[in-house]
Amino acid sequence: MDRKIFHFCMGTTAAFLALYGASAFLALFFPVLDPEFIGEWSTVFSVSFLLSAAAALVRDFKPVFSRFPKSFTFIPLVLIVMYPMIIDTVVVKYWVLGLYQGSALLIALLIYAFRTYENSDYAYMLVGVIFFAITFLLYWIPESLFTLPVYAWMILTSSGILILTVGYNRAYNLDEQILDQEKRKETWFA
Repeated sequence: MDRKIFHFCMGTTAAFLALYGASAFLALFFPVLDPEFIGEWSTVFSVSFLLSAAAALVRDFKPVFSRFPKSFTFIPLVLIVMYPMIIDTVVVKYWVLGLYQGSALLIALLIYAFRTYENSDYAYMLVGVIFFAITFLLYWIPESLFTLPVYAWMILTSSGILILTVGYNRAYNLDEQILDQEKRKETWFA
């Protein structure tokens, strides 16, 4: 599978799952569904898919001789399998989710810094990273300091994932356009 398609699919899957979790308030109208359960599991899935896509992106940025195996990019998906083991332990559960979100923020900052160093036309990535930073802060600030809807951080997470995915897609297309222009220049003078 083409790396562009893989990154876009993983990013949009993560955004869809996060948006689904943010819309868990619809479960209030259906008594069979628990909104916290839907939001919690969609967060686990979305952050896992996002970190997996970010690991694949980091792998592709490395030179061929220093890349880690492609199977390592799926390690963040282990959380989906292991999450039922910690679901009853509230402190560990929130710590793991916060750690995963912090990791996604750090990776996004590193990717944005790398891409900005190469070319400053990657503004969407900065906006996505800012959304992640706000989300991370909202996740860890106690509710006693301010009142905010429960799903606000989920909406910001899904927005950040979506904006970051669109930013990567635009940046990748930008790189292809630059390469096409350079090839045209080479053939023009030949």
